[in-house]
Amino acid sequence: MFSAKQLFSIVALSALLTVASAQARAGCTRNGTVQNGDTCNILSARDSVSTFQLANANNGVIDPLCDNLFPGEVLFRLYPRIYLWCVLCLGLQNKDCTTVTVVQTDNGCNAIAGAAGIPVTTLLANNPNVNSGCTNLYPGEVLCTASQIFNYTN
Repeated sequence: MFSAKQLFSIVALSALLTVASAQARAGCTRNGTVQNGDTCNILSARDSVSTFQLANANNGVIDPLCDNLFPGEVLFRLYPRIYLWCVLCLGLQNKDCTTVTVVQTDNGCNAIAGAAGIPVTTLLANNPNVNSGCTNLYPGEVLCTASQIFNYTN
């Protein structure tokens, strides 16, 4: 099939392309890989990144609703049977919230903010996808619950 030298070359190239694809996004501070069976919420919970932040850090790759990430998404095909899985940026410099909470059934903003020890205004500032009445939360959504406010608009 492949000689040891060919296999080493393929693995090395894969690693370089993986790092390059994630680091090419200006200011990317950490990255993650889409795995088989992932959804945006699963990936967000596993890698401690809010659902909004995942979409924001991958603008043009993931849409704001985070509904276009498909399990097994391939970024590069190196050889007929060797694929490099999509590498996503998880956080941008000065915009990388790693304190998160997964929304449970019947959770509201007051309960989530209270459990995190933060004001609701901070919860809403760090999760601009959540409306002011908190009526668009859904179970499984991952929210930033840090006390620091991240400015995602600049």
